[in-house]
Amino acid sequence: MEATARAVRNGPLRGLRVIDAASLYAGPFISTLLADHGADVIKIEPPGGDPYRVERRPLWPILARNKRSITLDLRSDAGCDLLRKLAARADVLVVNLLPHQLERRRLTWADLSAINPDLVLVCVTSYGLSGPSAELPGSGTLGEAFAGLTHLTGDPNGKPMLSSVPLGDAVTGWVGAFGVLAACYERAHGGRGQVIDVNPVDSLLHIAAPALAEFEPGQPPPGRLDGRLPGSPVRNTFRCLDGRWVAISCSTPRHLNDLMELIGHRLDGPGVDDGALDSAMARWTACHPRGEVLESLAARRLPGAPVHDAETVQADPHVRARQAIRSVASTELGDRMTPDAAPRFGHRQDDSAWRCPDVGEDTHEVLAELLGLSPAEVDRLESSGVI
Repeated sequence: MEATARAVRNGPLRGLRVIDAASLYAGPFISTLLADHGADVIKIEPPGGDPYRVERRPLWPILARNKRSITLDLRSDAGCDLLRKLAARADVLVVNLLPHQLERRRLTWADLSAINPDLVLVCVTSYGLSGPSAELPGSGTLGEAFAGLTHLTGDPNGKPMLSSVPLGDAVTGWVGAFGVLAACYERAHGGRGQVIDVNPVDSLLHIAAPALAEFEPGQPPPGRLDGRLPGSPVRNTFRCLDGRWVAISCSTPRHLNDLMELIGHRLDGPGVDDGALDSAMARWTACHPRGEVLESLAARRLPGAPVHDAETVQADPHVRARQAIRSVASTELGDRMTPDAAPRFGHRQDDSAWRCPDVGEDTHEVLAELLGLSPAEVDRLESSGVI
């Protein structure tokens, strides 16, 4: 396969070389976030392509954009040997293997630090590299349940609810990307490489942290509040006259007083009846179209927002003005929409077109660039099924 010419992308992480040897969502999403900001991410796929690519899952543009792709059979000793050689030339290696799998494939920190002591090795697992559950399989979804987030979500009288997006994986991805940057900062200031232990449970405990802080031994643990938060007398979604929905959140005394004045509702006594407030809010929004509701809230500097779906958020004037959603080209899926890089930096970042690489399109280029292999040597690896 011929090498594909690829311009070096700009961004604050330009020059950082990342090997993405992970599968599924959380691990590859870590390297996506790094690639969005200019890192050179080399995505390793099995011969034939990553399962998400082969299955034409719409998640693929999220997990493959702005990366180079090489094929490598990591179930073979020869493939793992090539990965170790690549890791010797990398700043960061991302894997999602359980401890015993790392041992079997000779990809532990002991193995890799012997050849590259400056490497940042990111190990994404379900429950972490230590503890009695370390060898258990899992996912970000199970992490949501394990960390207590699912227990807090849904109707108080109904069953616990999982989120309708891979929330646990996405949060784990952001935590992992932060870990990479922290490790690279330490390395740049006299430190060496190290292992970053990333998992959904540790990550999502921070999302469920308010319930932990509220819990008192001997008392019932905090439960589902149907979307409310302690201390926020109004925090809900409300249907408007035109059938569209708004979200309104009131968290300060000024908010509450101004909101009650706006809707003409009188507070009786010092206590606040959340149910009565929600009913009053629902009656008010039901009498006005959504645009009028949002204009009335904005005029009083009260927090409210439209409840968007995937179609309407792309059409929102604010999103369009900031170009917060952009197109990613994919051979398998065509053009798909994904968020632009976040956060934003003051200087101009790369504005070139985003795309997903074709399977293995950069194999020759990367193996020649990093390992010095000749085209004939790469061809022999290809014919043997290693790449």
